[in-house]
Amino acid sequence: MVLAHGLPVVIEVTAESMKPSLERGAKLRVEPVGGDLHAGDIVLIATGEGHDLLLHRVMHLFSEGGERFVIHQGDAPGSTFATCPRDAVIGRAIGFSPQRLQRLPTLENLSPEARARFARRRRACAFFSLGRRLMSSLRLGDRKLTRRLARAFRALARSVSR
Repeated sequence: MVLAHGLPVVIEVTAESMKPSLERGAKLRVEPVGGDLHAGDIVLIATGEGHDLLLHRVMHLFSEGGERFVIHQGDAPGSTFATCPRDAVIGRAIGFSPQRLQRLPTLENLSPEARARFARRRRACAFFSLGRRLMSSLRLGDRKLTRRLARAFRALARSVSR
């Protein structure tokens, strides 16, 4: 992949998980992630075996067991969050291509309603991370319990996402 060689790419938005911030068909300039990620960054994530790519917003960053993780979520009202290793984040959106009058929907450029939704979702993701840490510190590594916790927090995130 071109990003792995340190070169920027142009990608086309093919799904609606970032709607209304990014419409299907929009073309974005994406550069490799060279530095730190920040909550609110729009990032490109390699999922599964790296064959599928997902464009989402960073909601929360945390470390667990010596590994770094990213909680990410689309801007669409029905979008749920997911967690991935930090290494799965391969790029960061830096603008539109070709250059448009519209600015990239960074946190500063979002409407007050969208910013408030982001803040609510971010809090839900931080609670999820806290729950994971608590389970880890109590040595509750049960996969079923972990999945239940994830479902509960996804439901919470859905309820605050509107």
